[in-house]
Amino acid sequence: MDTVVVTASRTEQRVQDALPATTLITRADIDAAQVSDLPSLLRSVAGLELTQSGGMGTISSAFIRGAESRHTLLLIDGVAVNNLNFGLPALEQVPLGNVERIEVVRGNVSSLYGSAAIGGVIQVFTRQGAAPAVSVSTLAGSNAYHQLDASLSTPLGSSTRLNATLESIGTAGFNATNQSEIPGTNPDRDGYARHAASLGLTQDLGVLGGGSQKSSLGLRLRNVHGVTQYDSQYGPANQADVSRYTERGTVVEGKFFMAAGLSLNAALTQSQDLLNANVTAYPYWVNSYSTGGQLGLEWTFSPGQRISSGYEGTHQRVASDTVYDHTSRQQDSLRLGYQADYAQSQVQLNLRQDKYSDFGTADTYYAGYAWRITPQWRINASNSSGFNAPTFNDLYYPYGGNPLLKPEHVKSSELGLQYASNAQELRVVLFNNRYADLIANDVNYTRVNIGAARNQGVELSYNGTLANTGVHASATSQDPIDLVTGKRLTLRAATLANLGLGRDFGVWNLVANLRYSGSRPDGSHTLASYSVFDLSAQCTITPELKATARVQNVADRHYETVYGYNQAARSLVLGLNWQPRF
Repeated sequence: MDTVVVTASRTEQRVQDALPATTLITRADIDAAQVSDLPSLLRSVAGLELTQSGGMGTISSAFIRGAESRHTLLLIDGVAVNNLNFGLPALEQVPLGNVERIEVVRGNVSSLYGSAAIGGVIQVFTRQGAAPAVSVSTLAGSNAYHQLDASLSTPLGSSTRLNATLESIGTAGFNATNQSEIPGTNPDRDGYARHAASLGLTQDLGVLGGGSQKSSLGLRLRNVHGVTQYDSQYGPANQADVSRYTERGTVVEGKFFMAAGLSLNAALTQSQDLLNANVTAYPYWVNSYSTGGQLGLEWTFSPGQRISSGYEGTHQRVASDTVYDHTSRQQDSLRLGYQADYAQSQVQLNLRQDKYSDFGTADTYYAGYAWRITPQWRINASNSSGFNAPTFNDLYYPYGGNPLLKPEHVKSSELGLQYASNAQELRVVLFNNRYADLIANDVNYTRVNIGAARNQGVELSYNGTLANTGVHASATSQDPIDLVTGKRLTLRAATLANLGLGRDFGVWNLVANLRYSGSRPDGSHTLASYSVFDLSAQCTITPELKATARVQNVADRHYETVYGYNQAARSLVLGLNWQPRF
């Protein structure tokens, strides 16, 4: 329970001290889950509903506490990677082989991260292993699934560390579409392939000036590319639709401890998102690029009290075979935060201003307070505002774009009760989110600010150990309503629940997970509720060699998360992991 997270406040704190509800997924959790993509891993997070248009590699959307999928911000090593054209995070393209941990903040934290964080933030931290380590894993299973992962962490001299990972994954897949619901689509299998590589270098600089900790410089490189087969509703039924994608990222960062309680973080960042749907009835390509810099200053001026501030500047650019009226813009932001942790209370205050060269300025805030009733029990409340910037497609797409669009806005309030002691954490959160100026199409298919929505509900989550069994459980009851039509928001269920159990039996580790989603509207259709049960096992053959097995959708349930698109039937994956000791 003393595990440190940073996403909820942009400063280090224990996970149970975070005021915004935060889920931590460790490397051990990833290994135990035995899943091959980020969407599968996120399905067990409290309050998060995930949809997918077919199998692995197809478009995935995360709805956190009923917010739109474009209201979820994806960060990799602190860099926003949501697509600049569509506004969506490409969750399905994130490899897990080079991930050290994942932090999911549920609820509006726009005052910390700016645009797209009004539903929540998913932050991925890549491996920065300090100890020498080698790991090789191989997997094979249903639908010609195959995967090979390799990772290496090693010191280079006395003060330099290297971490590198490689991943190759592929599957023949299954038919993504239900022809009885979407006639005229290709009934072929829709496969997927992904290849990923990452490299990290960390240089310790020793203790600088009056600092008490070692400063460091780091370089993080990542490259992911692959092919997704899918079924378009346009073109002949024998059309084999294929898209090719590339995700690249570079981060050069410095962490400098300059004096007692005073630290400076600096980073230069670059990311690319390249999409080429070159085999389809109507081929297209679209690329987006971001280049930026970050500066953050943190000052702990007395025990339990700190001030943080920062500047971020990003130049965004798009390129496409479609001619846009504008293809670039500049975004600059300033933020200021205050945190205090007293004997019985906690305070978190954040202010942020984002200025865009095209539509103007957005100001946001977060005010949170917690009172410790006892050392274990805490009650907390917060109020916040947030915004989501219109994308290049919203503003400048020649067929329906509107350069007069305003950002989408939200006002959020929460009231929570938490129990945390040793290996137990229980949270109950009442939330209320009201959205204004939501961007949608008018009758002429022009993008306009005409939407308004509200979601209120209660979220329960528990993580701990009971009778030598690890337990992860959550339940969410919500009422996501379109205030214009009075109807339930698309693809949002009123009830979500998840139960995960894990236990060791000698050399065996067993993990079982059951998730439930209530019925959801999708256009003029209603998707039925569903329950899916997954089971995985790991056997320690030797301290260096482990065998794994996973059965997905044990009961072979047929269900849909998007109308007309199939989800995976029962499948089996077997694997081996070799990790020699040094």
